Amino acid sequence: MSGNITNRGISSVNALGTPLGRYEKILKDSIGSRWYSYVDQKRDLISIGTLQLRFDVDRSGRVKNLKITENTSNESFANICVQSVLESQLPPIPDDLANTLPTEGLEIEGMNFIIYPN
Repeated sequence: MSGNITNRGISSVNALGTPLGRYEKILKDSIGSRWYSYVDQKRDLISIGTLQLRFDVDRSGRVKNLKITENTSNESFANICVQSVLESQLPPIPDDLANTLPTEGLEIEGMNFIIYPN
């Protein structure tokens, strides 16, 4: 799974009618709500740019193996993005989705966080 969260509007998810699409929406809404709040609070500390993360969500909903794979912004922005993911309160992956995934859970490859100039 990949996707974007930006300061130019609410993120959207494709295929909401599928188990994966529904869980992706929950994941992006949970991460995005924290991210928008932190960006608003620390607006003066962050630079324009993009940060890309990869991580896994295990079957119980815990985030694991979080890594920054790209950052064209600054350390403050990276901290906000990482904090938003780690503090997200994800429910367990539903059985109908979990049964289609590897035992490690859901791999999130290439989640982008983008700050555009105002």
